[in-house]
Amino acid sequence: MKKALTAAAVAVAFSAPSAMAAEGPTINIYYPMAVSIGDSETNAPATTDRETLKAGGGSRLMFNWSDNLNNGMTLNAYMSLNIAGSTTAGAVSSRNSHIGLAGDFGSIKLGANEHFFETDAIFDGYGADWALLEGVSDVGLDGGQGLGYQVIGQVALSGTRRDTNSIWWTSNDLNGLTVKAALILGPDSTAGNAADEEGHQLGVNYSIGGLSMKANMMKYTDAGGAVANAGDEFEGTEFIFGYDFGAFSATFMMIDLSHTDASANQDTEVNGYAANVTLPVASGRILLNVGDLGNQDQGGVALNDSGKSGFDVGYQHDMSANTYTFVRYVSTETGVNFDSDGLSQEADAFMAGIVFSY
Repeated sequence: MKKALTAAAVAVAFSAPSAMAAEGPTINIYYPMAVSIGDSETNAPATTDRETLKAGGGSRLMFNWSDNLNNGMTLNAYMSLNIAGSTTAGAVSSRNSHIGLAGDFGSIKLGANEHFFETDAIFDGYGADWALLEGVSDVGLDGGQGLGYQVIGQVALSGTRRDTNSIWWTSNDLNGLTVKAALILGPDSTAGNAADEEGHQLGVNYSIGGLSMKANMMKYTDAGGAVANAGDEFEGTEFIFGYDFGAFSATFMMIDLSHTDASANQDTEVNGYAANVTLPVASGRILLNVGDLGNQDQGGVALNDSGKSGFDVGYQHDMSANTYTFVRYVSTETGVNFDSDGLSQEADAFMAGIVFSY
């Protein structure tokens, strides 16, 4: 089964000023849906049982346009609409929207993007559909390794973010090596507010044979949790290694995150890991994911019982090139000091669902 979205062959031709042909739109849909049955227990003590239908964090409708320019370059335009509210009657919202150019210099995208520090961490085999649906400081009933472990609970900050006003450049492939860079200009500051969030990301990919390696860093200034102050900083580094052994494939990520609160003169740091093993079997795959964040460090002192850990195991069955069904068991746990609410949480859930991409 193709893990990438399969492009739909819906194209129209029309006249362009350059007398070249423009193509589009290509329309894609990605639609995961699952029944989740489980419980969440806190140290309050309180236990919550839940049976719910989930559309997944990645549900979206996508449009692509391209235009071959007469100077050897290609113009690409992309718009992605979030349809995650479809289990009830939620509104449709913009997810990613950008326009850009591709040529000998690589490719550049201008607009709203989910950048590579986030997207490279999506390797759990489910497209991170079930990660962080309850917010960055919630363990989440349905887990999500990899992407779900890009979080500092005490300051409610995560590497999972959609950046507006951003410029993303990717080099062309050079013998398996690709370089990436992003500049995030952020929203304009409001009157009387000195915080003007900006940021950048740098990354490099290398792949040869079954081996792949990725190294990324990000840094955002004037970035806070609930309140951003001038001088705040949010930084992160991640290293991701993958290898396809033929009989199975494995991916391992190490991550380090830190936040500086300028007004409180306090640093908060955490590091952890996540891993995936995918075992192809007849008509599908068996997937195992694990993740762990150690205790957070505040002001140079380890904050006891402030970590997060979890695992999930499941099976995906291919019904066609575009559709698979799955069953999955997930368990996650956070310490009493993982976030600022002073509650530990243990969550377990059984999930059964279907994913359609076209």
